[in-house]
Amino acid sequence: MTTTHTGRSAFHGIHTALLTPMHENGDIDYASLHRLVEHQIQLGIHGFYVGGSTGEGFILTSEERQQVLEAVVQAAAGRVAIIAHVGNISTRESIKLAKHAEQVGVDAISAVVPFYYKVSLKEIREHYEAIMAAVSLPMIVYHFPGATGVSLSMDFYEEMSRHPQCIGVKFTSLNLFEMQQIRARCGPEFLIFNGHDEVYANATYSGADGAIGSTFNMMPELFVRLRGIVTSAELTPVAAVQALQAEANAVIAHMIQYDVIPYEKYMLYLQGVIATPAVRQPLKQFTSEEREQLAAFYHNNETLQRSNT
Repeated sequence: MTTTHTGRSAFHGIHTALLTPMHENGDIDYASLHRLVEHQIQLGIHGFYVGGSTGEGFILTSEERQQVLEAVVQAAAGRVAIIAHVGNISTRESIKLAKHAEQVGVDAISAVVPFYYKVSLKEIREHYEAIMAAVSLPMIVYHFPGATGVSLSMDFYEEMSRHPQCIGVKFTSLNLFEMQQIRARCGPEFLIFNGHDEVYANATYSGADGAIGSTFNMMPELFVRLRGIVTSAELTPVAAVQALQAEANAVIAHMIQYDVIPYEKYMLYLQGVIATPAVRQPLKQFTSEEREQLAAFYHNNETLQRSNT
């Protein structure tokens, strides 16, 4: 069970949207998951976001999502904050996952907005309110319009920010003007987590308190270092910030030519962190030629090399 982190400032920082390692047959590889958690903590990350899209949460069964969360809580042993993603298009299933998350001792929960069915912002708000009513944990709204097709209004954010359990938003959008407007409308206590790693530095200057990122799995050291620079009380040369973000973006630009989750797993496999790069269907399965291309890039990339075991 984790040590419950008190105060919203405990959630500032770099939180890895954790991958779920798997065996070649598609079963969850808990030994690799434990190594991944330890590897990330040793490289300085501040927390984990468990069971989200990067973790193949919507491809896992509810029982597997619970088992993965339990394994991460055990491996982290209270050393970092843990945010459990409990999102599901079913409110009832989300509540079930939220109750389990509270039982195992996470620090906060998060949930993507209900998608597929065309529900209004009123129903979305009631969905979040029902989850929060079932537990005492703080809630982080998950805004990802590129995946859900759902856009949230400023009035929605402002209304949610007034709820005592709703402490912030995971903002996975490139619209940094909208991010800044959330900060202006909801005030300094409402946490904003940047969700697109390629704009992390700019998002920090637009009001983000921290980040929940997928690519932190394969290059945590870089983003921890970047956060240290952009949040420093000292005047930081813009060129230094730009250089680190560009270094990360060189990897991200290569990654988006393939597919995010299989790519990151393959890099973690090459780094020696996980035993296999397996992903579940229907996610992309790399050909032998694609694996050779990824290996060649990896062996010539210092950023990825720095996160070797």
